[in-house]
Amino acid sequence: MLETLLVAVDFSPSWPRLERQLVRLRGLGCKRLALVHVIASGYGQVPPMTHREHYAEQLETAAAALHEAGFEQVDTEVRVGQVGVELEHAAAGLGAGAIVAGTRGHRTLRSLLLGNTVHALARTATRPLLLIPTADDIDLPSAHLCRPMLATDGSAAARAAEEAFIALLPACQRGLIVAVVGPDANAAGHEDDPDIEAHLASLCERCASPGCDQSVIPDGNAAAAIASLAAAKDIDLIVLGKRGRNPARDLLLGRTAEAVCQHAGRMVLLVPAT
Repeated sequence: MLETLLVAVDFSPSWPRLERQLVRLRGLGCKRLALVHVIASGYGQVPPMTHREHYAEQLETAAAALHEAGFEQVDTEVRVGQVGVELEHAAAGLGAGAIVAGTRGHRTLRSLLLGNTVHALARTATRPLLLIPTADDIDLPSAHLCRPMLATDGSAAARAAEEAFIALLPACQRGLIVAVVGPDANAAGHEDDPDIEAHLASLCERCASPGCDQSVIPDGNAAAAIASLAAAKDIDLIVLGKRGRNPARDLLLGRTAEAVCQHAGRMVLLVPAT
């Protein structure tokens, strides 16, 4: 699923931290990266060619280091236009399994590396978005990703995230599937624990070796519970659906996905409903 990834590069002060984390993606089976920088322009403005050349050289330098780190292929591209649109077009042309972007801090998805544009991309992208925290106060490991968690509400909208987790698991250590059954979950349509427990059990049965554990958190704040459990279980990747049962809310279990990105301090794979 994630053999080919597109990396959104903005050359902000956060970029070196994001760059250092990219090698960890090899643990998910990633073999090919495409480093893409978009020069934002509007109203017909065209940036000087020297700008493109400058960014192209920086991308090539980063690509050489990543190739040496073990990636089979690292492509680079500088594009001009609306950032979110260009990233989506580039990812489609590449056949990328996901778009990789950095998150700066503890606020919201509006704190993403590429600002409000990638926040819009997080809401509208047709492919998964892999978010990597880059705040200075978050201490991420250097080892390959290996311990994933799936957070699901059991809805049809979460199916794509569930399938993504199952597809990733064979490349990882034993995973964890969790459902939070509290006020948000009940609003989404779950009235009792047995239904969601049965759903989690059926997912675990489908998981190939090394398999997975399951957990239902009966109450409390969904995002806080997910983040706390991720820390306790040494989870390094959280897989979430972008939308859950409640159409009045933006993301899985209301705004859980946004809050998890805000507080978990771990990589998060947001998977859109299909």
